[in-house]
Formats: sequence, C-alpha cells, structure tokens
Amino acid sequence: MSPKDIAPAHPPARRSMLAVLATAAVMSVAACGAAPTGTLHTRAGYATTSDEIPVSVCPAEDESRFAGDEGLLVGAHFALRVECVASFDTVPEGFKLDYLFGEHVNLYPPEPGYEFTIVQFAKETGAAAAYTPAAGELSATFTIGDRTWDFDGEVPAPGAVYFTVAKKDAPITLEVVDYERAQTMDLRERTREGLIQALYTGTASVETEQVEGSVDGYTTSGSYEYWFDDWVYQTQFALTREVFRPADGWVAEPDRAVLTVEFGWLHSASGLEWGIDLEEALTVSGPDGALTPLTADHVDEDLSSGDGVWRTFTLTYDVPADALAYTLNFHPKGPVKWPEEDISLPLSGEQEHEIAVSFA
Repeated sequence: MSPKDIAPAHPPARRSMLAVLATAAVMSVAACGAAPTGTLHTRAGYATTSDEIPVSVCPAEDESRFAGDEGLLVGAHFALRVECVASFDTVPEGFKLDYLFGEHVNLYPPEPGYEFTIVQFAKETGAAAAYTPAAGELSATFTIGDRTWDFDGEVPAPGAVYFTVAKKDAPITLEVVDYERAQTMDLRERTREGLIQALYTGTASVETEQVEGSVDGYTTSGSYEYWFDDWVYQTQFALTREVFRPADGWVAEPDRAVLTVEFGWLHSASGLEWGIDLEEALTVSGPDGALTPLTADHVDEDLSSGDGVWRTFTLTYDVPADALAYTLNFHPKGPVKWPEEDISLPLSGEQEHEIAVSFA
C-alpha cells in the first residue's frame, strides 16, 4: 500500500498530523498481515502561489534564470519579465523556498513521472507599459502542465511565485492578449512569438539639437527697393516611434512602427510671411533611403504678441520596427512674402542642415 495525496509539510503541527496519517496507514497494512512498504508523495497537481516574495527564490547565476530579454513580454498595457523556471524531484541547494512554505520546509518527493516546477516573475521588469488598460483590453493565461491560472485586466504580479507538481517536462506557457493582439512565451523552450517588435528595440522618442540659421531678403519693384536683414530662425525636431494610440488602437503591424516627426516654424512676423514647402524643406531618410510621408499636417498658433503665427508641422512615416537610425535634411527655402506690398523677396544665406537621429 502507498499512501498518497499528502501535501508538503509546513510547521511542526502539520508534520505531526502527517505522521499520524502515515502511522494509521501502516497499521492498516500490518493488520492484513503484510509488511508495510508505503511511500509518502506530494500529490500530483498540488499547487501554491504567492505575490509577496521579497527576494528571488532561485540562486544567483543559476541556469534556471532567464538571461537578457528572453523572459520579457511587453505590450501597450503591460510589461512582464520571467526571472526563473526550475523543475526538480528534490529541492536543490540555494533555492529559497522557505519564503514560500515557511522555515524548515520538507517536501515529500512527487509520484513517479512527476516533478516539482517553480516559476518566478521578476520584481523589476526593466520596461514600462505606456497605458493603463481599460475593461476588456488585457488578459493573460499562465499554464504549467494541467494547471492554469487566468488573469483579467492584469498579468502575473512582479515577484510572484508559482509552484506545482506536474508531469515531468510538462509544457509551461504564458499568453498575454493586449487589445486583441496575443504574445506568447514557451517558458520551457524559452521562445517567444507574436512580439510587438518596436517595443523591444530602441527608445520611444528622441529630440534633436536645436537647428539655427539666418537669411536676408532683397528685391526691387519699379523704382523701389525692398529688403530685410537677418531673419534668424530656430527650430527643434521631436521624433517618436509608435505602435499603439488609445484613440486608434494598434497603428502598426507587429514588425512595423509609425515614425512621427514634429517641428515648429515661425511662419510670419513683423508683416512678413515665410511659408516653407514641406516637400522641398524636409527629407527624412532611413536605412533604406528617403521615406515618403503617410501624412503631413500643420497647426497654426497666433503669437502672444499678436504679430505673427507659429506653425507646427507633423509628419508620419511607416517604418520597420528595427530601424533605429534616421537622417533629417532640413533646407528652408524662400521666398519670403510681404503681403501688404504684394511682393516676394528672394533669400540669400539659405542653409541645408543635416541632422542624425538615433533611437538606439
């Protein structure tokens, strides 16, 4: 006879109870006239979890730990990292399971064909979700063998530990569905699928150094001369790589991103108007050459002095998720108009500015 369905021992009182049960089992066998041969096992399917483990339960530098980003999943509404995964018949040295079971832990071996499996999620993900999920936008399923944990509106907590008795080499999988887009991880094989690739490479936004220049304008009309000296311009470019917007959902395929370039321009001041042509003034190039804008818009804002307009341009481009280096060629050209006199002034001193941008 082999008594089973006995969970791990905890404090002394629990161990005493297990001893009583074991003694009763042996006595029943002896009453039949047979020698007792019973073995205590932690039952298959036994599981316990904790979200309040203050340390890593896996030893430092142990092969159970995930390296680099192989345990990382990131979406618009979550960031999650697997710290370690381990399976064993008896607890190896260095594992801090007393934080899960209490001091003096004594786990009985699993049944033949089964093993203990422990998974811990990292307390620090090294990444951050850009948005807080609304109802129905986020769900997750975590599975070890036949045991499944479901999450609605969240993912496993940072630092959480999951421990169960599963069949040897049972699959360990994690699926997170973020706004109807699924990313999965096979924790046993340490592989990931469905990644939103731009979230795993480079930064989300950069700003360039300030661009400065100065031009003069001059023309004649009849016996009149018209000119201005030293129109100084200054601008700065802000660039972002996006895959998700709350109002629009996913705006790029998993292997793409939307590159947005924004900059401001003094469109008019002191009665003069310098309306630059975007197609001529700005070229954005990536690893594969010049890019064609998906959209090109602008918004005008009156200056506080009431003597001019500040124009903000916004351009978007479809780019590969792994494209992190870009070049901006900015060449604001004339003429400058003087609407009150109905004339245009050609410019001198025009410059081309080449700006390198890196999201790495």
